[in-house]
Amino acid sequence: MSRDSIHQRIDELLGLLSNHNNRLSLHSEKLSQLDIDALRKQCINVYDEVNRLALHGRIKSKTPTVPDPQEVSAVKHTPDPSSFSEPVKPAISEPLVNTIREEAKQDQREEAKKPLIRQKAKADEEMLSLFEKFSSKPIESITKGMSVAKRFEFQSALFDGDHKEYNHFIGQLESAGDLESAFEVYQTYKTKLEWDSEDLKDELKALMYRKYR
Repeated sequence: MSRDSIHQRIDELLGLLSNHNNRLSLHSEKLSQLDIDALRKQCINVYDEVNRLALHGRIKSKTPTVPDPQEVSAVKHTPDPSSFSEPVKPAISEPLVNTIREEAKQDQREEAKKPLIRQKAKADEEMLSLFEKFSSKPIESITKGMSVAKRFEFQSALFDGDHKEYNHFIGQLESAGDLESAFEVYQTYKTKLEWDSEDLKDELKALMYRKYR
């Protein structure tokens, strides 16, 4: 990864971290474990990219400068035979050798971690997606928290258009008293009616979370 791409990645992470922190500041009275885990992961990502930038700088600083062939050919002179002497090989210090070896081992470890990092990144994206849904402002009523079109969508897709059973279900959610009781009602209906729409289920759970958070 080039230095420019590392800087760009750090900018993206800092922007995401700033947005996340701004959202949390609106609900500082109570933070869920999901909120804390998402923020912690973003901080770790920034820390990893800064370390990568530091490592990139150390490796680049050790790269020898190669003179321009045109500049070398432009300097023409007749060497003095008396000035010839046995070339002296530069000594490489032991600490520098150890540093190079350690950096090579670190690169190997980073390569081995890439498959796991990709899996964790996918899981983090899913967690962040849920966080985005659950981080909206609290609501006093589940019914008032959804649009008219969304009510008809819930009723049609999850209750086969049966408005009586839909109203009974919503009434039980509204009077559940806490999030745990509301999820028990949700689980009962989900199993009974065999709901398979993941998007609608997530939106319904988000409404329950916003009411009882």
